[in-house]
Amino acid sequence: MNSTVQPHERHDQLKAVGCLIGGISSFQIGASLAKGLFPYFGPTGMVGLRVCLAAVILLCIWRPTRGTLTTERLKLLIPYGASVAIMNFCFYVALVRLPLGIVVALEFTGPLTLALTGSRRWLDLCWTLFVIAGLYLLLRPEGAATGGFHSLDLFGIAAALLSGCGWIIYILTGTRMGNMFPAPVATTLGMTTAGILLLPCLIPVLPAVVHHPWQGGEALSVAVLSSAVPYILDMMAMRRLTPRDLGILLSMEPMLGAVSGFVFLHEALSASRWLGVLCIVVASAGNVLTGRKKTTAH
Repeated sequence: MNSTVQPHERHDQLKAVGCLIGGISSFQIGASLAKGLFPYFGPTGMVGLRVCLAAVILLCIWRPTRGTLTTERLKLLIPYGASVAIMNFCFYVALVRLPLGIVVALEFTGPLTLALTGSRRWLDLCWTLFVIAGLYLLLRPEGAATGGFHSLDLFGIAAALLSGCGWIIYILTGTRMGNMFPAPVATTLGMTTAGILLLPCLIPVLPAVVHHPWQGGEALSVAVLSSAVPYILDMMAMRRLTPRDLGILLSMEPMLGAVSGFVFLHEALSASRWLGVLCIVVASAGNVLTGRKKTTAH
């Protein structure tokens, strides 16, 4: 079988990359808006609202039939939905304690692990080294006065790293889910499963939504920006990209997280941390431009 990437395969790959970047951007904007709602609903209440509202929206648009699920598919759906719940819960717990850019950078250690696994070309190692350098510059100590690593909340750091572990499961199970279902159906099933798991976070915050209906409406927009839209785009990308490729491409998360934090939350980064962002952008773009293997899933 010819291993050369055909024009239509390259086109599919670029479409997948576009979907992934769009999903990342939507998620980061939604995360910035969500942080502004923490005083009303708290981080756990906000994640319950976001995921459960997104599940309801998706169920209203795409209605999976009863015959959609089999025992084999349920065995994959449960860890996929659980990974979505873990990612979102831990991310918001960390976000209340750390700047958005730092949380995203720490969370990225999950897909970075995938990027380091199974490398076969020296160029892959080159781009991985750029990612490592970028993360080092983002996270290296800079002193308490400038938000150095030693001044960060340890519980927030642990939560962000746990979110990264959930990210690994999300990528691995999501690629298989994308092969079993159309992207919207897979996203709907995964988000609904996560919503059921996060009901204990939603129920206590419902009285606050009643007392703050305007902020409740903003929470709905967060559900669309941070859950419904990005997870559908992610699933579309997962149908065309391998888990290792996704791990490298998702390295854009720290960059867009830092930019969103700066624009929407006024969380400034030092020059060295912006240099770290640039390293990660180079790694992500380099991996896409030099990719030569077929990425369509079996």
